[in-house]
Amino acid sequence: MSLSLSVQIPESLRQALELAGYSAESLGVEARRALAASLYARRVLTLAQAAHLAEMPIREFIPFLASIGLPAVNYPPDELDHDVQSIRWQMQRE
Repeated sequence: MSLSLSVQIPESLRQALELAGYSAESLGVEARRALAASLYARRVLTLAQAAHLAEMPIREFIPFLASIGLPAVNYPPDELDHDVQSIRWQMQRE
């Protein structure tokens, strides 16, 4: 089952959007990507989940994030430190 969202654009904005080259389809694509980026930035979705929502391969989603000023690696410093320590511990055991 999927969730469907609908956005009503006021008629007063329609002409401005059309003059800017937007169609209903291109607005839908942009809205999906913006939502995916926002949810990723707030750590609601993983990188893979956000790329899926944006309907983009991860290899395209990462540069998209960079183009809007968001890092593709979204680690809080304490989590990064923990992961680095875990990797070092694993490497010492091998």
